[in-house]
Amino acid sequence: MRGKFEIRNQKSETGRDRRPISAVIALLARQILRISVLEFRIFLLLPLLALAGCQKSETPTAPENAASPTPSPTPGSASFTPNSFSDVTAQLDPGGDLYLYLSTAQWTSKLAQGIDTLQSMTARQTPEQQQQVAPYLALLKDIVQKSGVQAVSGVGASSINYAAGLYRNKIFVHHYPADGSGVIWSLYGTQPHPLASLDYLPVDTGLAGFADFDLAKFIGFLRDEATQSGIPPLQQAVAQWQTELTGLTGLKLDDVLASFNGAVGMVLTLDASNNVTIPIENQSLTIPFPRLALLFAVKNDLIFKTVDKMFAGTPGFATFVDPDVQMRLVQVPLANGVNLRPTLAQWNGFLVFATDDNLIRAMIAAQKGGPGFKTTAEYATLSAGLPEQGNSFVIATQHFADTVRKIETQVGASQPGGGARTALMERFEKTGHFMSVGAVLPNGWLSISQGSQGAGQLLAPAIAIPAMAAGMALPALNAYRRGAAPPGPPPIPPPVTSFPSGNPPSPAASPGTSP
Repeated sequence: MRGKFEIRNQKSETGRDRRPISAVIALLARQILRISVLEFRIFLLLPLLALAGCQKSETPTAPENAASPTPSPTPGSASFTPNSFSDVTAQLDPGGDLYLYLSTAQWTSKLAQGIDTLQSMTARQTPEQQQQVAPYLALLKDIVQKSGVQAVSGVGASSINYAAGLYRNKIFVHHYPADGSGVIWSLYGTQPHPLASLDYLPVDTGLAGFADFDLAKFIGFLRDEATQSGIPPLQQAVAQWQTELTGLTGLKLDDVLASFNGAVGMVLTLDASNNVTIPIENQSLTIPFPRLALLFAVKNDLIFKTVDKMFAGTPGFATFVDPDVQMRLVQVPLANGVNLRPTLAQWNGFLVFATDDNLIRAMIAAQKGGPGFKTTAEYATLSAGLPEQGNSFVIATQHFADTVRKIETQVGASQPGGGARTALMERFEKTGHFMSVGAVLPNGWLSISQGSQGAGQLLAPAIAIPAMAAGMALPALNAYRRGAAPPGPPPIPPPVTSFPSGNPPSPAASPGTSP
Protein backbone atom coordinates (compact mmCIF):
# COMPACT_ATOMS: atom_id res chain seq x y z
CA MET A 1 0.00 0.00 0.00
CA ARG A 2 1.18 3.35 -0.75
CA GLY A 3 1.19 6.71 0.71
CA LYS A 4 0.14 8.40 3.82
CA PHE A 5 -3.60 8.70 4.13
CA GLU A 6 -4.17 12.21 5.36
CA ILE A 7 -6.70 14.85 4.45
CA ARG A 8 -6.39 18.34 5.84
CA ASN A 9 -9.04 20.94 5.29
CA GLN A 10 -8.00 24.33 4.11
CA LYS A 11 -9.59 26.94 6.34
CA SER A 12 -9.81 30.64 6.35
CA GLU A 13 -9.12 32.81 9.35
CA THR A 14 -12.72 32.37 10.46
CA GLY A 15 -12.36 28.58 10.36
CA ARG A 16 -14.80 28.10 7.52
CA ASP A 17 -13.94 25.13 5.29
CA ARG A 18 -13.10 26.38 1.84
CA ARG A 19 -11.76 23.28 0.16
CA PRO A 20 -14.11 22.28 -2.70
CA ILE A 21 -15.62 18.80 -2.50
CA SER A 22 -14.00 17.97 -5.83
CA ALA A 23 -10.58 18.43 -4.27
CA VAL A 24 -11.47 16.01 -1.49
CA ILE A 25 -12.75 13.47 -4.05
CA ALA A 26 -9.54 13.78 -6.03
CA LEU A 27 -7.42 13.31 -2.93
CA LEU A 28 -9.43 10.26 -1.84
CA ALA A 29 -9.08 8.71 -5.30
CA ARG A 30 -5.35 9.36 -5.23
CA GLN A 31 -5.03 7.72 -1.84
CA ILE A 32 -7.02 4.66 -2.95
CA LEU A 33 -4.54 4.18 -5.77
CA ARG A 34 -1.70 4.34 -3.26
CA ILE A 35 -2.96 1.30 -1.39
CA SER A 36 -0.10 -1.00 -2.45
CA VAL A 37 2.61 1.39 -1.27
CA LEU A 38 1.15 2.31 2.11
CA GLU A 39 2.24 -1.07 3.43
CA PHE A 40 5.85 -0.39 2.44
CA ARG A 41 5.90 3.03 4.10
CA ILE A 42 4.42 1.58 7.27
CA PHE A 43 7.27 -0.89 7.39
CA LEU A 44 9.79 1.86 6.78
CA LEU A 45 8.43 3.57 9.88
CA LEU A 46 8.35 0.43 12.02
CA PRO A 47 11.94 0.87 13.31
CA LEU A 48 10.91 4.23 14.78
CA LEU A 49 7.84 2.65 16.34
CA ALA A 50 10.00 -0.10 17.75
CA LEU A 51 12.34 2.40 19.39
CA ALA A 52 9.37 4.22 20.89
CA GLY A 53 7.49 1.16 22.09
CA CYS A 54 10.15 -1.38 22.99
CA GLN A 55 11.12 -1.75 26.61
CA LYS A 56 14.57 -2.67 27.76
CA SER A 57 15.01 -6.44 27.79
CA GLU A 58 15.33 -8.08 31.16
CA THR A 59 18.35 -10.36 31.39
CA PRO A 60 19.44 -12.54 34.32
CA THR A 61 21.96 -10.83 36.60
CA ALA A 62 25.15 -12.82 37.01
CA PRO A 63 26.60 -13.35 40.51
CA GLU A 64 29.13 -10.70 41.51
CA ASN A 65 31.95 -13.23 41.80
CA ALA A 66 31.20 -14.86 38.48
CA ALA A 67 33.24 -14.07 35.41
CA SER A 68 31.28 -12.17 32.77
CA PRO A 69 32.07 -13.37 29.27
CA THR A 70 32.46 -10.60 26.76
CA PRO A 71 31.41 -12.01 23.39
CA SER A 72 32.89 -10.33 20.37
CA PRO A 73 30.46 -10.68 17.47
CA THR A 74 31.96 -11.10 14.04
CA PRO A 75 30.47 -9.96 10.74
CA GLY A 76 28.07 -12.53 9.34
CA SER A 77 27.47 -14.27 12.66
CA ALA A 78 23.97 -15.25 13.73
CA SER A 79 21.94 -12.99 15.99
CA PHE A 80 22.35 -13.69 19.70
CA THR A 81 18.58 -13.17 20.06
CA PRO A 82 16.58 -15.73 18.05
CA ASN A 83 14.45 -14.08 15.37
CA SER A 84 12.41 -14.82 12.26
CA PHE A 85 14.95 -13.50 9.75
CA SER A 86 15.24 -16.73 7.76
CA ASP A 87 11.48 -17.29 7.59
CA VAL A 88 10.76 -13.73 6.46
CA THR A 89 13.57 -13.28 3.95
CA ALA A 90 12.71 -16.63 2.36
CA GLN A 91 9.62 -14.88 0.97
CA LEU A 92 11.45 -11.78 -0.36
CA ASP A 93 13.34 -10.96 -3.55
CA PRO A 94 17.03 -10.12 -2.97
CA GLY A 95 19.08 -7.95 -5.27
CA GLY A 96 16.50 -5.24 -5.88
CA ASP A 97 16.00 -1.63 -4.85
CA LEU A 98 14.56 -2.48 -1.42
CA TYR A 99 15.28 -5.34 0.99
CA LEU A 100 14.03 -4.87 4.54
CA TYR A 101 13.67 -7.08 7.61
CA LEU A 102 12.53 -5.96 11.05
CA SER A 103 12.23 -8.23 14.06
CA THR A 104 9.19 -7.13 16.07
CA ALA A 105 8.87 -9.93 18.61
CA GLN A 106 10.55 -8.04 21.45
CA TRP A 107 8.06 -5.17 21.38
CA THR A 108 4.82 -6.76 20.06
CA SER A 109 5.05 -9.39 22.80
CA LYS A 110 5.07 -6.61 25.41
CA LEU A 111 1.98 -4.74 24.26
CA ALA A 112 -0.15 -6.18 27.06
CA GLN A 113 2.66 -5.45 29.51
CA GLY A 114 2.61 -1.84 28.30
CA ILE A 115 -1.08 -1.61 29.13
CA ASP A 116 -0.27 -2.79 32.66
CA THR A 117 2.25 0.04 32.82
CA LEU A 118 -0.45 2.51 31.81
CA GLN A 119 -2.67 1.16 34.56
CA SER A 120 0.05 1.58 37.16
CA MET A 121 0.36 5.22 36.09
CA THR A 122 -3.20 5.82 37.28
CA ALA A 123 -2.15 5.25 40.90
CA ARG A 124 -2.01 9.02 41.46
CA GLN A 125 -5.62 9.47 40.42
CA THR A 126 -8.54 9.44 42.80
CA PRO A 127 -10.27 6.09 43.47
CA GLU A 128 -13.25 7.27 41.44
CA GLN A 129 -11.06 8.09 38.45
CA GLN A 130 -9.24 4.78 38.72
CA GLN A 131 -12.56 2.96 38.79
CA GLN A 132 -13.64 4.75 35.62
CA VAL A 133 -10.42 4.06 33.70
CA ALA A 134 -9.87 0.45 34.79
CA PRO A 135 -12.58 -1.19 32.61
CA TYR A 136 -11.29 0.56 29.47
CA LEU A 137 -7.72 -0.57 30.09
CA ALA A 138 -8.94 -4.09 30.81
CA LEU A 139 -10.92 -4.06 27.55
CA LEU A 140 -7.90 -2.86 25.58
CA LYS A 141 -5.68 -5.54 27.12
CA ASP A 142 -8.21 -8.27 26.38
CA ILE A 143 -8.49 -7.17 22.73
CA VAL A 144 -4.69 -7.14 22.37
CA GLN A 145 -4.36 -10.60 23.88
CA LYS A 146 -7.14 -12.17 21.79
CA SER A 147 -6.42 -10.35 18.54
CA GLY A 148 -3.13 -12.12 17.84
CA VAL A 149 -1.15 -8.94 17.20
CA GLN A 150 1.37 -9.97 19.86
CA ALA A 151 2.26 -12.95 17.66
CA VAL A 152 3.77 -10.74 14.94
CA SER A 153 7.41 -11.75 15.14
CA GLY A 154 8.80 -9.98 12.11
CA VAL A 155 8.00 -8.09 8.93
CA GLY A 156 9.80 -7.84 5.63
CA ALA A 157 9.56 -5.97 2.35
CA SER A 158 11.35 -6.07 -0.97
CA SER A 159 11.12 -4.39 -4.35
CA ILE A 160 12.87 -5.40 -7.55
CA ASN A 161 12.75 -3.98 -11.06
CA TYR A 162 12.12 -7.25 -12.90
CA ALA A 163 11.39 -5.74 -16.35
CA ALA A 164 11.48 -2.38 -18.10
CA GLY A 165 9.15 -0.09 -16.15
CA LEU A 166 7.78 -2.94 -14.02
CA TYR A 167 8.45 -3.75 -10.36
CA ARG A 168 7.63 -6.67 -8.09
CA ASN A 169 6.94 -5.60 -4.50
CA LYS A 170 6.51 -8.00 -1.59
CA ILE A 171 5.29 -7.61 1.97
CA PHE A 172 5.42 -10.43 4.51
CA VAL A 173 4.07 -10.33 8.07
CA HIS A 174 5.35 -13.34 10.02
CA HIS A 175 4.11 -15.33 12.97
CA TYR A 176 5.33 -18.70 14.13
CA PRO A 177 2.95 -21.51 13.07
CA ALA A 178 2.07 -22.33 16.68
CA ASP A 179 1.06 -18.70 17.35
CA GLY A 180 -1.59 -18.26 14.66
CA SER A 181 -4.70 -18.63 16.82
CA GLY A 182 -5.48 -14.92 17.24
CA VAL A 183 -8.51 -13.31 15.59
CA ILE A 184 -6.52 -11.38 13.00
CA TRP A 185 -4.95 -14.58 11.68
CA SER A 186 -8.32 -16.18 10.94
CA LEU A 187 -10.29 -13.23 9.51
CA TYR A 188 -8.69 -13.35 6.05
CA GLY A 189 -9.20 -16.98 5.10
CA THR A 190 -7.49 -20.23 5.94
CA GLN A 191 -5.61 -21.24 2.79
CA PRO A 192 -5.09 -19.90 -0.75
CA HIS A 193 -7.60 -20.81 -3.46
CA PRO A 194 -8.26 -19.92 -7.13
CA LEU A 195 -9.18 -16.24 -7.55
CA ALA A 196 -12.51 -16.83 -9.28
CA SER A 197 -13.65 -13.24 -8.69
CA LEU A 198 -11.18 -12.06 -11.35
CA ASP A 199 -13.72 -13.36 -13.87
CA TYR A 200 -16.25 -10.76 -12.65
CA LEU A 201 -14.33 -7.69 -13.78
CA PRO A 202 -15.72 -5.81 -16.82
CA VAL A 203 -13.34 -4.68 -19.53
CA ASP A 204 -13.56 -1.03 -18.38
CA THR A 205 -12.55 -1.80 -14.79
CA GLY A 206 -10.65 1.03 -13.15
CA LEU A 207 -10.21 -0.24 -9.60
CA ALA A 208 -11.19 -3.58 -8.08
CA GLY A 209 -10.48 -5.71 -5.05
CA PHE A 210 -11.79 -8.94 -3.54
CA ALA A 211 -10.73 -10.55 -0.28
CA ASP A 212 -11.61 -13.36 2.05
CA PHE A 213 -12.89 -11.55 5.12
CA ASP A 214 -15.02 -13.09 7.87
CA LEU A 215 -17.26 -10.11 8.53
CA ALA A 216 -19.45 -12.12 10.89
CA LYS A 217 -16.47 -13.11 13.06
CA PHE A 218 -15.14 -9.56 13.11
CA ILE A 219 -18.47 -7.97 14.15
CA GLY A 220 -19.14 -10.79 16.60
CA PHE A 221 -15.72 -10.33 18.21
CA LEU A 222 -16.27 -6.59 18.72
CA ARG A 223 -19.79 -7.15 20.04
CA ASP A 224 -18.67 -9.81 22.52
CA GLU A 225 -15.82 -7.61 23.75
CA ALA A 226 -18.21 -4.70 24.28
CA THR A 227 -20.78 -6.89 26.04
CA GLN A 228 -18.21 -8.42 28.40
CA SER A 229 -16.38 -5.14 29.04
CA GLY A 230 -18.36 -4.09 32.08
CA ILE A 231 -18.63 -0.58 30.58
CA PRO A 232 -22.32 0.44 30.78
CA PRO A 233 -22.32 3.02 27.93
CA LEU A 234 -20.68 0.52 25.58
CA GLN A 235 -23.02 -2.28 26.59
CA GLN A 236 -26.05 -0.03 26.17
CA ALA A 237 -24.89 1.10 22.72
CA VAL A 238 -24.53 -2.49 21.51
CA ALA A 239 -27.93 -3.47 22.94
CA GLN A 240 -29.56 -0.41 21.36
CA TRP A 241 -27.98 -1.13 17.98
CA GLN A 242 -29.31 -4.70 17.97
CA THR A 243 -32.76 -3.52 19.07
CA GLU A 244 -32.90 -0.87 16.33
CA LEU A 245 -31.81 -3.39 13.69
CA THR A 246 -34.61 -5.74 14.69
CA GLY A 247 -37.13 -2.91 14.83
CA LEU A 248 -36.18 -1.63 11.39
CA THR A 249 -35.79 -4.92 9.51
CA GLY A 250 -37.34 -7.58 11.72
CA LEU A 251 -34.01 -9.43 11.68
CA LYS A 252 -31.82 -10.44 14.58
CA LEU A 253 -28.15 -9.55 14.40
CA ASP A 254 -27.11 -13.19 14.86
CA ASP A 255 -29.22 -14.20 11.85
CA VAL A 256 -27.70 -11.44 9.72
CA LEU A 257 -24.15 -12.41 10.71
CA ALA A 258 -24.88 -16.07 10.03
CA SER A 259 -25.92 -15.20 6.47
CA PHE A 260 -22.50 -13.80 5.50
CA ASN A 261 -20.08 -16.21 3.86
CA GLY A 262 -16.59 -14.78 4.45
CA ALA A 263 -15.75 -12.63 1.42
CA VAL A 264 -16.16 -9.02 0.27
CA GLY A 265 -15.41 -7.18 -2.94
CA MET A 266 -15.49 -3.85 -4.75
CA VAL A 267 -15.56 -2.96 -8.45
CA LEU A 268 -15.23 0.55 -9.90
CA THR A 269 -15.57 0.99 -13.66
CA LEU A 270 -14.90 4.02 -15.87
CA ASP A 271 -16.93 4.20 -19.08
CA ALA A 272 -14.80 6.18 -21.53
CA SER A 273 -17.63 6.16 -24.11
CA ASN A 274 -19.95 8.06 -21.78
CA ASN A 275 -18.35 11.05 -20.07
CA VAL A 276 -19.63 13.06 -17.14
CA THR A 277 -18.84 16.69 -16.36
CA ILE A 278 -17.81 17.76 -12.86
CA PRO A 279 -17.84 21.46 -11.93
CA ILE A 280 -14.55 22.63 -10.37
CA GLU A 281 -14.26 26.22 -9.21
CA ASN A 282 -15.07 28.36 -12.26
CA GLN A 283 -14.41 25.58 -14.74
CA SER A 284 -15.50 22.02 -15.42
CA LEU A 285 -13.75 18.66 -15.70
CA THR A 286 -14.87 15.86 -17.98
CA ILE A 287 -14.09 12.30 -16.87
CA PRO A 288 -15.30 8.80 -17.83
CA PHE A 289 -18.63 7.93 -16.23
CA PRO A 290 -17.95 5.98 -12.98
CA ARG A 291 -19.96 3.06 -11.62
CA LEU A 292 -19.39 1.35 -8.27
CA ALA A 293 -20.47 -2.01 -6.85
CA LEU A 294 -19.93 -3.49 -3.38
CA LEU A 295 -20.21 -7.27 -3.02
CA PHE A 296 -20.72 -9.44 0.08
CA ALA A 297 -20.59 -13.23 -0.10
CA VAL A 298 -23.74 -14.68 1.47
CA LYS A 299 -25.07 -18.14 2.26
CA ASN A 300 -28.72 -17.31 1.61
CA ASP A 301 -31.05 -14.56 0.38
CA LEU A 302 -32.17 -13.41 3.85
CA ILE A 303 -30.89 -9.84 3.46
CA PHE A 304 -32.02 -9.56 -0.16
CA LYS A 305 -35.59 -10.61 0.65
CA THR A 306 -35.72 -8.26 3.63
CA VAL A 307 -34.59 -5.23 1.60
CA ASP A 308 -36.90 -6.23 -1.24
CA LYS A 309 -39.85 -6.25 1.15
CA MET A 310 -38.86 -2.93 2.72
CA PHE A 311 -38.67 -1.05 -0.59
CA ALA A 312 -41.53 -2.73 -2.46
CA GLY A 313 -44.04 -0.09 -3.47
CA THR A 314 -41.48 2.72 -3.53
CA PRO A 315 -42.03 5.04 -6.53
CA GLY A 316 -39.66 4.03 -9.31
CA PHE A 317 -39.11 0.55 -7.83
CA ALA A 318 -38.44 -2.04 -10.53
CA THR A 319 -37.99 -5.82 -10.42
CA PHE A 320 -35.77 -7.89 -12.69
CA VAL A 321 -35.78 -11.67 -12.45
CA ASP A 322 -33.95 -14.10 -14.72
CA PRO A 323 -32.07 -17.36 -14.21
CA ASP A 324 -28.79 -15.55 -13.53
CA VAL A 325 -29.75 -12.79 -11.12
CA GLN A 326 -32.44 -11.40 -8.86
CA MET A 327 -32.31 -7.62 -9.15
CA ARG A 328 -34.21 -4.69 -7.68
CA LEU A 329 -33.59 -1.06 -8.55
CA VAL A 330 -35.09 2.34 -7.85
CA GLN A 331 -35.13 4.91 -10.63
CA VAL A 332 -34.55 8.36 -9.18
CA PRO A 333 -35.15 11.16 -11.74
CA LEU A 334 -32.69 14.02 -11.49
CA ALA A 335 -32.11 17.18 -13.50
CA ASN A 336 -31.59 17.21 -17.27
CA GLY A 337 -33.32 13.89 -17.75
CA VAL A 338 -30.67 11.97 -15.80
CA ASN A 339 -31.82 8.94 -13.80
CA LEU A 340 -30.01 7.60 -10.76
CA ARG A 341 -30.44 3.83 -10.57
CA PRO A 342 -29.27 2.39 -7.20
CA THR A 343 -29.51 -1.38 -7.50
CA LEU A 344 -29.60 -4.41 -5.20
CA ALA A 345 -28.93 -7.87 -6.61
CA GLN A 346 -28.44 -11.46 -5.49
CA TRP A 347 -26.01 -13.10 -7.89
CA ASN A 348 -23.62 -16.04 -7.89
CA GLY A 349 -23.46 -16.24 -4.09
CA PHE A 350 -23.02 -12.48 -3.64
CA LEU A 351 -25.26 -9.74 -2.35
CA VAL A 352 -24.48 -6.75 -4.59
CA PHE A 353 -25.11 -3.05 -3.98
CA ALA A 354 -24.45 -1.01 -7.12
CA THR A 355 -24.89 2.56 -8.29
CA ASP A 356 -26.14 1.33 -11.66
CA ASP A 357 -27.72 -1.93 -12.86
CA ASN A 358 -25.60 -1.77 -16.04
CA LEU A 359 -22.50 -2.54 -13.96
CA ILE A 360 -24.11 -5.72 -12.64
CA ARG A 361 -25.04 -6.74 -16.18
CA ALA A 362 -21.46 -6.13 -17.31
CA MET A 363 -20.14 -8.29 -14.45
CA ILE A 364 -22.51 -11.11 -15.37
CA ALA A 365 -21.45 -10.90 -19.02
CA ALA A 366 -17.76 -11.03 -18.08
CA GLN A 367 -18.30 -14.00 -15.78
CA LYS A 368 -20.05 -15.83 -18.62
CA GLY A 369 -17.02 -15.43 -20.88
CA GLY A 370 -17.81 -12.13 -22.52
CA PRO A 371 -15.48 -9.10 -22.70
CA GLY A 372 -13.72 -8.75 -19.36
CA PHE A 373 -10.58 -7.27 -17.86
CA LYS A 374 -8.86 -10.66 -17.96
CA THR A 375 -8.93 -10.50 -21.78
CA THR A 376 -6.91 -7.25 -21.90
CA ALA A 377 -3.20 -6.84 -22.58
CA GLU A 378 -2.84 -4.85 -19.35
CA TYR A 379 -4.04 -7.80 -17.27
CA ALA A 380 -1.62 -10.11 -19.10
CA THR A 381 1.27 -7.77 -18.27
CA LEU A 382 0.39 -7.22 -14.61
CA SER A 383 -0.53 -10.80 -13.76
CA ALA A 384 2.43 -12.52 -15.45
CA GLY A 385 4.31 -14.37 -12.70
CA LEU A 386 1.84 -13.61 -9.92
CA PRO A 387 0.37 -16.53 -7.94
CA GLU A 388 -2.79 -17.95 -9.47
CA GLN A 389 -4.16 -18.75 -6.01
CA GLY A 390 -4.56 -16.50 -3.01
CA ASN A 391 -7.02 -15.00 -0.56
CA SER A 392 -7.24 -11.50 -2.01
CA PHE A 393 -6.37 -9.34 -4.98
CA VAL A 394 -6.34 -5.63 -5.81
CA ILE A 395 -6.13 -4.10 -9.30
CA ALA A 396 -5.67 -0.45 -10.28
CA THR A 397 -5.58 0.09 -14.03
CA GLN A 398 -3.71 2.69 -16.03
CA HIS A 399 -7.07 4.15 -17.09
CA PHE A 400 -7.88 4.77 -13.43
CA ALA A 401 -4.43 6.23 -12.78
CA ASP A 402 -4.76 8.62 -15.73
CA THR A 403 -8.20 9.73 -14.54
CA VAL A 404 -6.94 10.40 -11.03
CA ARG A 405 -3.99 12.36 -12.38
CA LYS A 406 -6.28 14.43 -14.60
CA ILE A 407 -8.57 15.29 -11.67
CA GLU A 408 -5.69 16.09 -9.37
CA THR A 409 -3.93 18.26 -11.94
CA GLN A 410 -6.99 20.34 -12.71
CA VAL A 411 -8.01 20.64 -9.07
CA GLY A 412 -4.47 21.63 -8.13
CA ALA A 413 -4.27 24.19 -10.92
CA SER A 414 -7.41 25.89 -9.59
CA GLN A 415 -5.71 26.57 -6.23
CA PRO A 416 -3.19 29.40 -5.56
CA GLY A 417 0.23 27.97 -6.32
CA GLY A 418 -1.40 24.65 -7.14
CA GLY A 419 0.23 24.29 -10.52
CA ALA A 420 3.74 24.35 -9.05
CA ARG A 421 2.81 21.88 -6.32
CA THR A 422 1.20 19.52 -8.81
CA ALA A 423 4.27 19.65 -11.06
CA LEU A 424 6.49 18.88 -8.08
CA MET A 425 4.43 15.86 -7.07
CA GLU A 426 4.37 14.63 -10.66
CA ARG A 427 8.14 14.80 -10.75
CA PHE A 428 8.68 12.76 -7.61
CA GLU A 429 5.61 10.56 -7.43
CA LYS A 430 3.99 9.37 -10.63
CA THR A 431 0.70 7.49 -10.49
CA GLY A 432 0.74 4.08 -12.13
CA HIS A 433 -1.03 0.77 -12.42
CA PHE A 434 -0.57 -2.42 -10.43
CA MET A 435 -2.02 -5.77 -9.45
CA SER A 436 -1.45 -7.45 -6.09
CA VAL A 437 -2.29 -10.90 -4.74
CA GLY A 438 -2.41 -11.67 -1.02
CA ALA A 439 -2.20 -15.11 0.55
CA VAL A 440 -2.62 -16.59 4.02
CA LEU A 441 0.31 -18.91 4.76
CA PRO A 442 0.86 -21.21 7.75
CA ASN A 443 3.35 -18.69 9.15
CA GLY A 444 1.90 -15.32 8.13
CA TRP A 445 0.51 -13.05 5.40
CA LEU A 446 2.22 -12.56 2.05
CA SER A 447 1.33 -9.82 -0.43
CA ILE A 448 2.91 -9.69 -3.90
CA SER A 449 2.23 -6.79 -6.25
CA GLN A 450 3.44 -6.02 -9.74
CA GLY A 451 3.19 -2.78 -11.65
CA SER A 452 4.81 0.52 -12.47
CA GLN A 453 5.40 1.49 -8.82
CA GLY A 454 8.67 0.50 -7.18
CA ALA A 455 10.88 1.45 -4.27
CA GLY A 456 11.65 4.80 -5.89
CA GLN A 457 8.13 5.98 -5.07
CA LEU A 458 8.32 4.88 -1.43
CA LEU A 459 10.57 7.72 -0.32
CA ALA A 460 9.08 10.34 -2.64
CA PRO A 461 7.07 12.08 0.10
CA ALA A 462 10.26 12.53 2.13
CA ILE A 463 11.45 14.79 -0.69
CA ALA A 464 8.29 16.17 -2.21
CA ILE A 465 6.29 17.02 0.91
CA PRO A 466 8.98 19.24 2.54
CA ALA A 467 9.54 20.92 -0.82
CA MET A 468 5.81 21.53 -1.20
CA ALA A 469 5.61 22.88 2.35
CA ALA A 470 8.44 25.28 1.59
CA GLY A 471 6.75 26.32 -1.61
CA MET A 472 3.58 27.19 0.29
CA ALA A 473 5.36 28.87 3.20
CA LEU A 474 7.72 31.16 1.29
CA PRO A 475 5.01 33.35 -0.33
CA ALA A 476 3.37 33.85 3.06
CA LEU A 477 6.74 34.66 4.66
CA ASN A 478 7.58 37.20 1.97
CA ALA A 479 4.16 38.82 2.33
CA TYR A 480 4.65 39.03 6.08
CA ARG A 481 8.02 40.74 5.64
CA ARG A 482 6.45 43.27 3.27
CA GLY A 483 3.66 43.89 5.74
CA ALA A 484 1.00 42.50 3.43
CA ALA A 485 -1.52 39.86 4.37
CA PRO A 486 -0.69 36.38 3.07
CA PRO A 487 -2.89 35.11 0.23
CA GLY A 488 -6.07 33.53 1.53
CA PRO A 489 -7.94 30.50 0.24
CA PRO A 490 -9.90 30.71 -3.01
CA PRO A 491 -13.55 31.80 -2.91
CA ILE A 492 -16.20 29.18 -2.20
CA PRO A 493 -17.64 27.89 -5.48
CA PRO A 494 -21.37 28.39 -6.09
CA PRO A 495 -23.57 25.40 -5.22
CA VAL A 496 -24.36 22.91 -7.94
CA THR A 497 -28.00 23.26 -8.91
CA SER A 498 -28.18 20.54 -11.54
CA PHE A 499 -26.50 17.28 -12.43
CA PRO A 500 -24.73 16.94 -15.78
CA SER A 501 -25.98 14.38 -18.24
CA GLY A 502 -24.04 11.20 -18.79
CA ASN A 503 -25.99 8.20 -17.49
CA PRO A 504 -26.32 5.56 -20.19
CA PRO A 505 -29.72 4.22 -21.20
CA SER A 506 -30.83 1.04 -19.45
CA PRO A 507 -33.42 -1.54 -20.39
CA ALA A 508 -36.83 -0.20 -19.54
CA ALA A 509 -38.75 -1.97 -16.79
CA SER A 510 -42.11 -1.54 -15.20
CA PRO A 511 -42.52 -1.77 -11.44
CA GLY A 512 -43.03 -5.34 -10.36
CA THR A 513 -42.31 -6.85 -13.80
CA SER A 514 -39.40 -8.57 -15.51
CA PRO A 515 -37.78 -7.26 -18.70
